[in-house]
Amino acid sequence: MWTVGPVQLFHKSVALNFSTMTLISPETKRKYNRTYEEKLTPEKKERRRRAQAACKRKLRAARKLQGASPTITSTSGPTHPPPLAPLPSGHHSQLDEHLNLDHASGMRGTQVPEDAEMVTWSDGHITVLPTVMREGRNVLTEDAELTKKLAEVPTSKPGSNFVTHFNFQDASRDQLILGIRTSLGDGKCVIVRGAAKPGPTELSMEYLEKRYRIQSTTRVDMHDMELRAKEFSKPHVAGTVGDLIAGISNPNEQRCILDCLIYTGLPEELTSSVLDDGLMAWHRSIRDCPLEGKFVHPDNFLVNGWGLIHQGGVVTTPHHDSEGQNTFVIGDVGLKIWVWFFYKDPRDRQALLQASTSLCDKYDFSQFVAESVTVYPGDLIIQPPGQLHSVYTPIPSFTRGGHFYSYETLPFTELSRWLDSCAGLLLTNQAHEHTEETLWRMTAVIPRLPPNEGSRSTILKKNAPKAIQSSSKDRAITIVQKILRHMDIAARDLPSILTTATDPDTIVDLGNCLSEFQNYYLQQIIYMPVRVYECHTSAGWA
Repeated sequence: MWTVGPVQLFHKSVALNFSTMTLISPETKRKYNRTYEEKLTPEKKERRRRAQAACKRKLRAARKLQGASPTITSTSGPTHPPPLAPLPSGHHSQLDEHLNLDHASGMRGTQVPEDAEMVTWSDGHITVLPTVMREGRNVLTEDAELTKKLAEVPTSKPGSNFVTHFNFQDASRDQLILGIRTSLGDGKCVIVRGAAKPGPTELSMEYLEKRYRIQSTTRVDMHDMELRAKEFSKPHVAGTVGDLIAGISNPNEQRCILDCLIYTGLPEELTSSVLDDGLMAWHRSIRDCPLEGKFVHPDNFLVNGWGLIHQGGVVTTPHHDSEGQNTFVIGDVGLKIWVWFFYKDPRDRQALLQASTSLCDKYDFSQFVAESVTVYPGDLIIQPPGQLHSVYTPIPSFTRGGHFYSYETLPFTELSRWLDSCAGLLLTNQAHEHTEETLWRMTAVIPRLPPNEGSRSTILKKNAPKAIQSSSKDRAITIVQKILRHMDIAARDLPSILTTATDPDTIVDLGNCLSEFQNYYLQQIIYMPVRVYECHTSAGWA
């Protein structure tokens, strides 16, 4: 956990006062409103003020209703969180669409059996429990019991020790980017209310085709909840997107699609190129590490954008996302209740492995602090690598998202990939293979980064894809070896140092350590790391 020159390989960011970032003083708001309204006609000014007043009334009603519902007191965050600023009409999380909080009445008898049980969540939402009836018995009783436990998890509030809350309209682009990167580097999750334009109120095939070019005939592997209940590792059913949409009205079916590949990304103001250091590394390393004649696995790029299509009443069991990547999700249609689990002693990785296994296998929450957020259409959430979470989808929903790597979160990437190597089949629900090339390029590009920018994978087999032959791996290994030699660290000692380091803010001056990698005419040296440099390779760096 050091800072390598200006680039933070093992990052612990400087403290950032989020209270001044997420909340704007009343005087600043008034000044902004005066400046903005000077440009409006009287009619538009009046419409804007009426919309603001209506939004304030609805938010007050929502907070009053939320305050009246029973909740479990969280050990993190203040008891009385600061109030959220009003969200502008037409570009917010559609809170007004969900003020009745009842998402069960319209489901029973049409999309789930009439006698499906209901549950009230800690923030007041009322939903059905997962239900598929066979011979008078609910075959999803285990899913239903898990959902009941998730419903008791306290709602995350602004000021939480584990989740950073933003209103998109209340922070500048630079504030959001800095706040998101810093939060992820600190291992905190992020929710940005009203970050994107919401979709329609109901999910339809017509919308998916027109908006995302997802055709009804697109072939997919659906996850069937009844099959998952019989054998957890074999929930898949081959079909099309149209099959899943048609099944929404079938009370005897609960299915979802987790890997519908689409071209998407973060909202324009938070473009992937700003937060995605892996994508940046591909762009900046192409001259140092050319691709001529080399195969690159498509997973390096396809993980950047996907859609999740769910029928109502589906629970995703506790897991973390594979390959040690950050994950972002944007609500589009419908609703999701996202539950995050934070281990109480993250420094002990063996204990974390045991606790994570118990959480994902037996749904044992006892060793974690848990918080939940309701993701409305237009909301954005981002979670760091290895973040354990569970999701409940109470009504038919479509969300879009993607994965990305960042320098700030590389310590969590290493830990997440280590957990995958120990118990990946249990801890993750969707694997993305052969993304090592992106990590190699993130390392290979370090000497090219400007001054202001700032794990151990699986053992490679003989029949591994040709991507492992890329020159980016040789360059990356050589750079890492050079840094370790400069810091007088043996490769075999690195895992224990990452686990036990007590001063994560230490800055290490690399001096001219990497100067040779900045010289184009010394590329031949870079591609011969084993012969040019002695290093403790017995531990293996793969």
